[in-house]
Amino acid sequence: MEKMMDRCGLFGMFDNNGFHTSHLIYYGLFSMQHRGMEAAGICVNDNQGNFSYVKDEGLVTEVFDEMKLEKLQGHAGIGHILRYDGSDARENAQPIVIRYTSGHMAVALNGGLTNIEEIRHDLELKGSVFQTMEAAEVISVLISRARNNYPTIEEAIASIMPMLKGGYAMLVMTPRKVIGVRDPQGIRPLVLGREDHSWFLSSETCAFDELNVDYVRDIQPGEIVVINAEGPHSIQGMPAQPIRACIYEYIYYSHPASVFGGQEVYKARYNMGCHLAKEAPADADAVVWVPDSGLAAAAGYADTLGIPMVDAFVKNKYYGNNLVKPEGILFDRKIHMKLSVIKSQVKDKNIVVVDDSMVRGTTAQTLVELLRHAGAKSVHLRIASATISHPCYYGASMPEEKKLIFHEQGVDAVCKMTGADSLAFLSSEGMVAACPDAAGGFCMACFNGDYPTK
Repeated sequence: MEKMMDRCGLFGMFDNNGFHTSHLIYYGLFSMQHRGMEAAGICVNDNQGNFSYVKDEGLVTEVFDEMKLEKLQGHAGIGHILRYDGSDARENAQPIVIRYTSGHMAVALNGGLTNIEEIRHDLELKGSVFQTMEAAEVISVLISRARNNYPTIEEAIASIMPMLKGGYAMLVMTPRKVIGVRDPQGIRPLVLGREDHSWFLSSETCAFDELNVDYVRDIQPGEIVVINAEGPHSIQGMPAQPIRACIYEYIYYSHPASVFGGQEVYKARYNMGCHLAKEAPADADAVVWVPDSGLAAAAGYADTLGIPMVDAFVKNKYYGNNLVKPEGILFDRKIHMKLSVIKSQVKDKNIVVVDDSMVRGTTAQTLVELLRHAGAKSVHLRIASATISHPCYYGASMPEEKKLIFHEQGVDAVCKMTGADSLAFLSSEGMVAACPDAAGGFCMACFNGDYPTK
């Protein structure tokens, strides 16, 4: 649907068991394809310190095949999937691989830095030349320059962390180490896993579930976890600050089976639906969920009010990146190629539609039109998050502030624009209450403008 999208997902491993490294990273990335669909890449380190990599525009299954994976042989590797809103996803695909005085290094980044252009400009004045627009390349240059002044790569990484303002999780690979780094407020997720004597790093626990990897723990805010042949050890790159985990991970970004900060994502979404039902009940004959991330919230809403939940929207599973994008007068009709309605489920019924969030409002307008065309008597919109009125600077690709529907308009005006009979949102307090198991606080800047960093 019409969403903000997290820019990427990370998966890395240090293999001490003789596993096929590239295949496991491939499946790890595939399990998190929802985090980015524009480009994918894998870099593998052989036992001699040589790096080989494949990265390109497209889905994981489009970028890699058996022949490419077989060529990526080694005991360690890192992978990346990209959500990119620029003009050339191929050029900006990660991991970024460089060769410097201490050998090869690969860097993959999930998140956003608010001062990256300042850092890039300063490095350019000092003679650095960049091939991409990715912050990961800038960070790789910072690390390589710092490495000359420190005995270990992790100390070099720790020395540059105070320069990085924003929310991020990062993987760094050298000839003998795979390193995971998380920002000091824990805005972006990163988790550690283990299978036998091998160790894994991932943006989400759902990748561990699908690969039978045991979840060990979350990487802590400001922590640097270094994995080598002896296993992992940790240093504190920066003092940990109060946790400000991105609450949109629970609302939309993460897979429902993932656990982030001790809180299961599906349960958080279900709870949001329950709280929404208490705050904004609707007199309706059926609850309709919006594929795919609206399911859990709709279930919570329906269960709390005792209203039947029905499958009314059918998503076209073949709708994807390769579809020719409509232009001009056809543009407003493109959503119809993504969703259709089962008329018997809504005809002559009062319907309440539950979705996870609203950014521009255009999708909600189309949902209402589709349901009315299918014969619904009334359509009530319920959104299982607060109104989004501020841009995200920590790794979400979203419209500029003036294009956010609630930047200048109120709920009543937006309700009229969508054509719904009523419109209501979950409160900020309800979002927080829906995540009782989460360890720490949340970044809710896109909802309330309270940014964790300057």
